[in-house]
Amino acid sequence: MPASFLDPVGRLSARVVDGLIDPARRRRVALWLVIGYGLAWWVYAIVAKSSQDLNADMAEMVVWAQHPALGYSKHPPLLAWVLAVWFAIFPHADWAFWLLSAITLAAGIFLAIELCGEWLEGEKRAAVPFLLAVIPFYNFLGLKFDQNSALIPLWALAMWAFVRSLNGRPHGWAALAGLAAAAAMLTKYWSEFLVLAMALAALFHPRRKDWFRSAAPWVTALVFSLALLPHVIWLIQENFPPFTWVAVRRLSNSWLDWGRTLVGYLLGTIGYGGAALLLGFLLTRSSRGSIRDVACDSWLPADPMRRTAAILFYAPILLPIIPALAARVSLLSIWNTPALNLLPVMLLASPLVTVTRDAVIRLAAGVVIFTLGVVLVSPIIAGVILKRGVENYAAYGRQLAEAAEREWRATTDRPLKIVAGLFTTVNTSAFYMREHPITYADFSSYLSPDVDAAHIAREGAVIMCPADDDYCMRNLNDLTARGPAGRRTELTLSRRWLWLDGPARRFVVATIPPRP
Repeated sequence: MPASFLDPVGRLSARVVDGLIDPARRRRVALWLVIGYGLAWWVYAIVAKSSQDLNADMAEMVVWAQHPALGYSKHPPLLAWVLAVWFAIFPHADWAFWLLSAITLAAGIFLAIELCGEWLEGEKRAAVPFLLAVIPFYNFLGLKFDQNSALIPLWALAMWAFVRSLNGRPHGWAALAGLAAAAAMLTKYWSEFLVLAMALAALFHPRRKDWFRSAAPWVTALVFSLALLPHVIWLIQENFPPFTWVAVRRLSNSWLDWGRTLVGYLLGTIGYGGAALLLGFLLTRSSRGSIRDVACDSWLPADPMRRTAAILFYAPILLPIIPALAARVSLLSIWNTPALNLLPVMLLASPLVTVTRDAVIRLAAGVVIFTLGVVLVSPIIAGVILKRGVENYAAYGRQLAEAAEREWRATTDRPLKIVAGLFTTVNTSAFYMREHPITYADFSSYLSPDVDAAHIAREGAVIMCPADDDYCMRNLNDLTARGPAGRRTELTLSRRWLWLDGPARRFVVATIPPRP
């Protein structure tokens, strides 16, 4: 790259790094840094994903948000509550959803800086945001706002408040730790391993006697329990539907399959952190002869304070293997999305590791160039995605929504309340519909407990299917045969973006009129 470009980047990186090192300015500089980072990835998402429609998993939570509850068939309720508030303020538009994703990424990095700051100071603390910024969970993958990405800031906040409470801070930190841990549990039950890691860290902390004799652990436990109580009551009353979902979906067919998924789980987690591991090695100054000592001291620290960080880092990654082995549940490395917040501490906290200001500036400049480069090529990424074809029919959701509403208006003047079809099409399409109907996803009463045959007969429905999907078409024919005659249209859809056309697919849209 030309020096005329690199020089301003270097000067900007130096100013940011100096601000992150300065105790008087570091929090303010970190805040502006993550705001800029979030804005950059927001722009990337708006452009790069403009050739496709919203992810079906994200759209499903918006469907849930239309009917706030204490729990849902697949997950706890917190994200649906968040989206209910968010889309009461913002329109149902892709850019608004990407804005929420970008805010979540920025909040995750900011809270991770504060968390890592319990062990790191100076140049080491300044390196934290740039090491995290090369982990896909904090950019590409994190743009999908779901139960995994939302845990990044929640886990960082819970750990930070918990460590401060352990170190003798006021009991407000204990209450915050309980509340943040409860919020994490209300986002995804995977957070039970966060809670177990916090318990283990407390048991092995050098101040454990003083902490357990104080009110702090009881404040944390009380706030945590009270925040979870309504959802626990719902779970018992509804016979634990999210647990059923996991048991059915994630059981391995054999022990050999389970072993393969375990290897993928461990290697995948290492792979996601691979760039940060490499940059952390290049960032530090250690003689070749001391590399082994540095590795042992960083990852198996003798210092009891840093041992707390190691427990909080290792335990959420390794503890899930025990129940997964007992139940033969397949593990996914993507579930470790929030578990890498402390990776910079594991890389840099050892006193044997030296980090210089110049090294951090080079790291920061590299991250800035990478981020700006990704934003600049986002139109190319959008075009490539369009021409290659988008999985799960994500290129056709908005067009299907328009076709469904057009057919419904030609059938009746009643509001459209139900749209049925494949999970991947109906949730995305429902997001773009003006009347925001509920979905009958995969024609499953488990996924859509509010919809049944009587409900469809009373309110009517629009059914949409890929013409070549036998399962969907069979259900479409069964439902339309039971109800009064409506409309049935077959259409060919192709996503157009700028001057490019995506692959064409044929769909069938049918209506069942509501009962008079």
